Parts: sequence; C-alpha cells; structure tokens
Amino acid sequence: MEKNRRLSTSLTDNRFGTWGWSMIFYTMILYFFYAAITTDGMNLIPNAFAAAHGWDATVLLSAATPAGLIGLVGGFVFGRLVIKTKPRNMSGFALIITGILYALLGFVPSVTLYIVDLCVICFFASGFGTAACPAFIANWFPRKKGIALGWATMGAPISSSAFVAGFSVLLATKGIHTAFMIFGIFAVIIGIITFFWAKNEPADVNFLPDNMELDEDIATQEVHVDNEKFSIKNILKNKNTWLIIFGYGLLWMVLVGIIAQFVPRMMSVGYSNGEALMFMTITSIIAIPGSYLWGWLDSKFGTKIITIIFAISYIAALILLITSFNIVCVWLGCIFAGLGIGGLLNLLASMIISQFGREGFMSANSIIYPLANVVRTFAFVLMGVLLTISQGSFTLPYIVFIFLDIAGAIIIMFIPYKKPKKMEEAAKA
Repeated sequence: MEKNRRLSTSLTDNRFGTWGWSMIFYTMILYFFYAAITTDGMNLIPNAFAAAHGWDATVLLSAATPAGLIGLVGGFVFGRLVIKTKPRNMSGFALIITGILYALLGFVPSVTLYIVDLCVICFFASGFGTAACPAFIANWFPRKKGIALGWATMGAPISSSAFVAGFSVLLATKGIHTAFMIFGIFAVIIGIITFFWAKNEPADVNFLPDNMELDEDIATQEVHVDNEKFSIKNILKNKNTWLIIFGYGLLWMVLVGIIAQFVPRMMSVGYSNGEALMFMTITSIIAIPGSYLWGWLDSKFGTKIITIIFAISYIAALILLITSFNIVCVWLGCIFAGLGIGGLLNLLASMIISQFGREGFMSANSIIYPLANVVRTFAFVLMGVLLTISQGSFTLPYIVFIFLDIAGAIIIMFIPYKKPKKMEEAAKA
C-alpha cells in the first residue's frame, strides 16, 4: 500500500492525493472536450460553414437534433461496452476517433457529409463524455463523489467561455480547415496520452479510493462488478431507476429551457444582442465556481436534499426571469441560472453512484443517463409550443417550467437515500 502523507478524513476536504488530483484534472479535460464538441461548438459552426460555402446556416444548426439523438444511442452503446473495456480504453479510443472525425469536419464538401460527420462525432464523443468520464469518478471517488464531480465538471462551463472565444479566433484567423484540424489533433493527442495517464481505478496504482481509509461502505481498493445483479433487466425493474430518470430529467429539461432561450429572453425585454450575449457569458463564468459549490454541498449534506435545494434555486431563477424588467432582477437571474448550469450533471451522476455504488454505476449510468437525456430533449419542443401559444411571450413557458421543476423535486423526494457513513459521523461530531 502506498503511504500517503495525508489521508483524507472528511468528505468535504480536497485531500484527493496525487493520483486523485491527476484523475480529477483528466476528467475535467474530458468534460471540456465533450461540451466543446457536442454543444458549445454549435454557437459557431453553422455560421462558419455558411460563410465559407454559402450553405444554409439554419439547416446546419438543425442537424444538431439528429446528431444529439445519435449521441444518446452512443451513450447507451458505450455505456454497456465500458463495463468490459474499462474506462481508460474506452476514453482513449473514443477521443482518438472523435478527434479524427472533428478534424475531417472542416473539409466536408457537402451539407449531407456535414450532417453525417456531425452525427458520427456525437456518437463517438459519448464514449468518453457520458460513459468513461463519470465511470472514472465512480471508481475513484465513491464517497467523495460530490466534491470530485464539483471539480471535474468545471470543464463544461470553462468550455462555454474559453472554447467559444478561442475557436472563434481560430476560425477568423486560420479558416475552417485549419481551425478544425488543430482542435481535432488536440483531441487525438489527449486520446493517446490517455493510455499512459488515466488509471481505471485506485487499485491500478495501489491507491486508496477517495484517498481515505477503507470502511464498511468501501471495503476494497478494487471495483468488483456484479453483472448479474446489475443487469439491464434488474436495473429497469428497480423503481429508483425511473425516479432518477424522471426526477432529474425534468430538472434537466427546465435547465435547458432556461439556458437555450436565455439570449432571446433578454432581447425580448429590451436588451441588445450584444448585451444579451454579455449576460450569457457572465452566466457561463458563474457556472465554473457553481460546479464546485454544488459538489461541496452534495458531499456535506447529501445528494437528495441538495438536489431539492437546487430545484428551489431554479424556481427562483424562473421567477427572476419572468420579472427581468430591471437590471437587479437580470443580474440575480444570471447568478441563479449560472449556478444551476454547474450543478445538475454533478447531482445526477452522484445520485446514480449513491443508489448503485461503484460496482453498479457503469451499468446503471448506461441506462439512466440516456433516458434522462430523452426527457431533457422535450424542453425544445415544449418551449416552441408554449411560445407559439403565448405569441412570443416567455411568461407562459416559464410558469409551466416552474411546475415541471416542482414535479421533478417531488419525484426526487421519493428516492430512498442513505448518507455515507463518513457524512453521518461528521454530523454527529
């Protein structure tokens, strides 16, 4: 056993150890790439190709919908494969393939090939983004999952600000061929490094899970997967599976409904496009410390109660957006919305780990994450229908989302939750 100078004794401290910090930084990079490739890039890519080739930017943007659905299929496929291949091999392989495809995207000669390449990119990106990445966290930090995810998921909001700014400069100065080639090669390099850097579990380097002493919750360094106990059939029969899917899926729907239409909402109350984009940028920056905040609260008080508080915070965000006719409400809305961006994926992954343990996480996540994502996608359809009914007013959609938020919180209340032993000991101390 490696002798760590300082073992962690608290679920909320940052004593992850050398290897623990290494894996947190690695997963942060994975979250960065996944957000950049599948989501944030869509702020720039359609207009860049429209300018370069004269294609219809609206058609290119609409391709994100089928690509996203293909990504959900990839999430399930790779989620099942990662159980056998282990997260390191899955992550390295998926990064390399995704990087190659992303580099080629800048050279596609037609709209058809653009759509095909984008769909395949989203399929393989799910291999490292939704299958391998949370599996690393579950294997390495089964008890300190909240605060570990708090650090790791900072990669996504960092992408929203840093990638969009940096890639826009590349597109403007180097053109689409070079810009996509540079970022694609960067992904391939990280994929190759993965095979030497990432470790599947603490036992691979004779390290302790969470950098904490073993206890009755985590009795071994190794992860022992019980394929029979955590079969697809058994997971689907578990009522907690469906409570997580619909509870967190509804909260995710609300989050997407707010963020996806944040700029149009600001413009609808009189702000210019530039001012609205500035508020959106501020919201993304707030999400970076927000990731850590929700992770710390999760580790301190437990996933269930903090998720309910998260839901309440988004009710506040919606009310502020409904009344965003003065600068005070706008700034408060930015704060609440930004904090929420950094929290939901932390809490979803954390709840899956809490319910199924590190032994069953990979199997459960392969089912729960894609299905919760399906619930999330209804945000776009619902927002469109409600905006049509309200003739462009955001008040009706936001009121409906408040009720959906409350419904999600109520569903989550029915999820049985047992605090980790370390958390109970801290509460008694």
